[in-house]
Amino acid sequence: MKKFTLIAFLSFFMFSFANLNAQAVAHVNSNDILNAMPAFKEAQTKLEAEANRHKTEVERQQKEIQEIYTKAQKDIESVQNKSDAEKQAMMQKLQPVEQNLQQKQQTLAQYQQKATQDLAKMEGELTEPIYTKIENAIAEVGKKKNISYIFDLATAAKNGSLVYFQGGTDLTSEVKKLLGL
Repeated sequence: MKKFTLIAFLSFFMFSFANLNAQAVAHVNSNDILNAMPAFKEAQTKLEAEANRHKTEVERQQKEIQEIYTKAQKDIESVQNKSDAEKQAMMQKLQPVEQNLQQKQQTLAQYQQKATQDLAKMEGELTEPIYTKIENAIAEVGKKKNISYIFDLATAAKNGSLVYFQGGTDLTSEVKKLLGL
């Protein structure tokens, strides 16, 4: 009887250990899912439009700064062969121009910094709900399939967290189907 109990206990222990080692692993490719989502494409379009708007404004300000600088350079060159008094008068005339130029450069730098922050914020606001929707769909498919671990091949490839990969269960199409794609 002791021998039977010991064998039953060992069998139960081995079965439990085997179940722990047989955890299901699958993968998805979030890039494929994202690229199939109209909401993501729309978000990308909005971000590109906003980035282009900022780029146009930066170029406009840079052009304005360049025009002021070029005019000041021409004014300086125009008095090269003039008397010291004329040179001094030109330098006096250019002091407010120099201050204006510095102010415009500072304004441009501030605009660029704010534009970068605004774009990052906008990207977060537009894409966070999309990423959450994908994560929830992946989790739902994983639960339905009783999958213990799901790797994202898109991010694993970028950060090097997936060292070896050969085949396996690809849940990408099922996640797309759940998302209505």
